[in-house]
Amino acid sequence: KIENCSICGCPMYPGHGTMFVRNDSKVFHFCNSKCNGIYKKKQNPRKIKWTKAYRRTRGKEMTIDSTFDFEKIRNEPIKYDREIYSTTVKAIKRINEIRNKRQKDFYFNRMKPSLKVRKMKILRTVENGSHLLVAPVVKNRLKNEARLREEKKKAEKLASTEL
Repeated sequence: KIENCSICGCPMYPGHGTMFVRNDSKVFHFCNSKCNGIYKKKQNPRKIKWTKAYRRTRGKEMTIDSTFDFEKIRNEPIKYDREIYSTTVKAIKRINEIRNKRQKDFYFNRMKPSLKVRKMKILRTVENGSHLLVAPVVKNRLKNEARLREEKKKAEKLASTEL
């Protein structure tokens, strides 16, 4: 059975991590010594920035979605049936696709305001440093063309004054 770490919420596979059973028979699973130490220090996972609990409380990850209902533990044994098994596997794949799409949409909607600000900053830097964007070769060619135009004008002025 794949358990989730009690602190960070990451999945723990069988044979990995540490299990701690409190005196009141509550079981805690820790993926590594970092999470175990945080528990021993009595720190709140919702205040530690890299944990799933923090991300959920700050609205950085989805918390309410109908696809999460499928992860609930069901303790009712079901008699094996090949058709049910195959439809369940297909349903799980489809649910994962839906969840991934919703997570992408959630992330995009969460990032919309910062994308606008980032675009404005980029446009400002482009406007302020537009002279830096022109390649040196192009600059030299433009200078040479400008110099040739000036020389033509001087030559035309001299020709007009001689006549």
